[in-house]
Amino acid sequence: MSEEKTTKPSKTKDLGFYFLGLLSAKAWQYLGLVVHPETGEMLVDLEEARKSIDLYSVILEKVKKDLEGSELRELEAQLSQLQLNFVEKSKEAKKNKEQ
Repeated sequence: MSEEKTTKPSKTKDLGFYFLGLLSAKAWQYLGLVVHPETGEMLVDLEEARKSIDLYSVILEKVKKDLEGSELRELEAQLSQLQLNFVEKSKEAKKNKEQ
C-alpha cells in the first residue's frame, strides 16, 4: 500500500511572500537598524538597502492581486516603513558628509 501525497506545490504567490520577507530583513540590516547576522554588527549600506527596497516593491506589485486585504495592507505598510527609514538614513548620511 503506498501513501498518496496530499501536499500541493507552492504557488508563485507563496514564493513572492517568502522573498518579500527576505528582502525586508536585508533592507533593515543594510539600513543599520538591525544587527547584520553575517557580521554580528550594525551595518549601513544605503545602496544595498535601496536595491532590497526596490526589489520588494517590484515583487509586491506582481503578487498584490493574489493577496487578501489585510495581507496587502501589512506588506504595503512594511514597504512604506522601509522607504521612510531609507529617506531618513540618506538625510543622515548627507548631513554627516557635509560636516
